[in-house]
Amino acid sequence: MSGREIVTIEHRRFGKLEIPEPDVLRFEGLPGFPEARRFALLAHDRGEVLAWLVSLDDAGLAFVVTDPWQFFPDYAPALGESALQRLGARSRDDVEVLVMVSVRDGQPTLNLLAPLVLCAPSRRGAQWILDDDRLSPRQPLPAHLPAAPGEGDPAADQIESKPQR
Repeated sequence: MSGREIVTIEHRRFGKLEIPEPDVLRFEGLPGFPEARRFALLAHDRGEVLAWLVSLDDAGLAFVVTDPWQFFPDYAPALGESALQRLGARSRDDVEVLVMVSVRDGQPTLNLLAPLVLCAPSRRGAQWILDDDRLSPRQPLPAHLPAAPGEGDPAADQIESKPQR
């Protein structure tokens, strides 16, 4: 990768990571993790349903994330124009919305109340805490998920898997 800077970190979960500088996502800090400002989005080892948001500033910090519309097609987070402009987005097409996945009592849940908004052109991101009492920070997955070809319950298989190295 000649001529391109590389961010290198020895991550506890993923081992040595070498991320090209143009692929680094910059956050103003996530709630509860103000010092973690640089992240990389990595593929999960079980396909495209899940991904990892890995901190490049904290060698032990990584979040499982997903596209909320795969599970909740009617999800409609209210992202105002000022939110998009703060990230450097010129339109809604410039941003990708992901949500964090947690496992509580063996069941995966999604944080629909505080989505992650990523702006591809500026490589900036933020966790947007919404003011919507219809959304939950611990939304259980729907009871009937479409199964991947040749697999059982995809959510159970994927949440418990080991990270891709």
